[in-house]
Amino acid sequence: MYGRTGTGKTMLSTALGVTACQQGIPVKFYRTAALVNQLSETKKAGTLGVLLKKLNKASVIILDEFGYVPYDRVGSQLLFDFLSEIHEQKPVILNTNLEFSRWVNVLYDEQMTAALVGRLMHHCYLLLFPGENNRLRESSINELYNSISSTDSKELSTN
Repeated sequence: MYGRTGTGKTMLSTALGVTACQQGIPVKFYRTAALVNQLSETKKAGTLGVLLKKLNKASVIILDEFGYVPYDRVGSQLLFDFLSEIHEQKPVILNTNLEFSRWVNVLYDEQMTAALVGRLMHHCYLLLFPGENNRLRESSINELYNSISSTDSKELSTN
């Protein structure tokens, strides 16, 4: 799922995950940076295999906020290895606000980035989320701003 911040990607992927769980389908949901950190930490601790077994028990993997923060080289490689391993074995829902051309800024390696994009796009449904940030549009600060703006406009038009 691709779209600007606040357009509903996380909400939809969460709803899909909850629906799958309600039907008895095991799901793992991660902010991508948190998963990368866990992969790196368990590799350092020598327990990466334990984490991968837990991840492989899930039938659906949901990765949220891909690309919000860059990953280090080791983390990028571990994420690539994990996604390559499950490629064609289970569905992956990945949420991002980054165009594919900018993924190299997050993963640091052009070949690995191209390979990852290729794997993810192989059997992919790309959902685009156009529009503005729903959270900002619905926030009380935005309501206050709009009321101040409309008051200022009325005052200007009556003077």
